[in-house]
Amino acid sequence: MSIYLIVSIFSVVQSIFGVGLLLFGTPTLLLIGYSYSETLWILLPCSVVISLIQTVNNYNLINVKRRVAYFSIPAMVLSLTFVVLYDSMIDVGRIVGVFLLLIGVVKFSPKLQEYLRIFLEKQSQLYYVFIGLVHGISNMGGGPLSILISTIYTDQIKIRANIAFAYLILALFQLIVLLAINTDGLKYTSITLMLTSLSIYLITIKYFSDKVDNEKYISLINVIIIIYGVLSLIK
Repeated sequence: MSIYLIVSIFSVVQSIFGVGLLLFGTPTLLLIGYSYSETLWILLPCSVVISLIQTVNNYNLINVKRRVAYFSIPAMVLSLTFVVLYDSMIDVGRIVGVFLLLIGVVKFSPKLQEYLRIFLEKQSQLYYVFIGLVHGISNMGGGPLSILISTIYTDQIKIRANIAFAYLILALFQLIVLLAINTDGLKYTSITLMLTSLSIYLITIKYFSDKVDNEKYISLINVIIIIYGVLSLIK
């Protein structure tokens, strides 16, 4: 499958739901044979350009700045560094699969969501650390991040804005870590791929985002998450 097609499809999903490019792009590229580092070099720059626009357009709605900076970033840097340095010894694909299944189960279970909401009220800082660890190890931080933000806000614009900011900052620090360890992966970063992702985002926001019934499609997204989780575990 063409990388451009993969990025285009999941850029549409991210433009509408706030997550998708990393959440689905990561397992897709891992399943077709890319390494974890190669996957990050392909997806992160595309994620940055979308998240940057989403962040700038709604910066006044963002309230997670300090917690992401203080708790998620240090945890992400440490876990990503470990995974990249010991990539040959770690099956990142199966780790991604485990996290996808956990995300899918939580999203389908109102009882688990309620337990999580109670936990977040008492231990939100610890949960931000967890998001950083998950994102560094698997690039799947968007799942627990979206669950967190959805428990704080009900307005979709606020949800997308706060998720976009967290994605932006996490992605920038991920790229810094990758650059510090090994610059060989830069060859997988494409300006045309970034422009493709940006164009898809702008078109989707202008013509389609208001026409999509989020409640109608959220169950479909959750089913896809579980399918990807299963495929990643049995590959």
